[in-house]
Amino acid sequence: MGAEAILDKIRKNAEEETAALRRQGEERAAAAAEKIRADAEAEADLLLQNALRTIEEMERREMLTAGLEARKNTLAARRAVIDEAFAEAGSRLSELPEDRWEALITRLVLEAAETGGETLEIPPADRARYESVPEGNLPLIGEKSFLKRLNAALRESGRAGKLSLADAADGLKGGFRLIGPVYDVNCSFETLLGLVREQSEQEIYRILYPKQ
Repeated sequence: MGAEAILDKIRKNAEEETAALRRQGEERAAAAAEKIRADAEAEADLLLQNALRTIEEMERREMLTAGLEARKNTLAARRAVIDEAFAEAGSRLSELPEDRWEALITRLVLEAAETGGETLEIPPADRARYESVPEGNLPLIGEKSFLKRLNAALRESGRAGKLSLADAADGLKGGFRLIGPVYDVNCSFETLLGLVREQSEQEIYRILYPKQ
């Protein structure tokens, strides 16, 4: 076999391997996204239901004080109410008590991480929550930062436990993105609420407008 033929074969093999890795990465990314959906949706859906109750009460107060029943019947007004409900749910998700926030982030990281050596891209405002060491002894885990506890949980699951932090540069407001060597997983709160909205918007309409 001539040198050119050997080089062609090497190039072909490399292209096939690259394509296979890309397919594997896409499959793993899809699988990871599906796995985190259930954990995230439970938390987001609870917050959304609370937000819906708040919006319903706001609607009732508006109609009683300003007679806005006609405005409520317009498509634009309905859309505005749905937008407001999800904005309220997003605010509540970002303002979770520290223990619930840590529990949610931990579940999502454990579901999404492949090697445990990925980069955790976070809102700059959240960096202190990952790096600060709490005062006093925490049950079972001692005085460790949240990032160290995340890595410890990954090691317990058989992964490297070497997550590193990076500040998101695009205005990420809550949650995180996991940046890996093969695939990335978007666990931003905005994305998670988007999943809930995509799956439940018709049901929300029925809740808000049961007779229409």
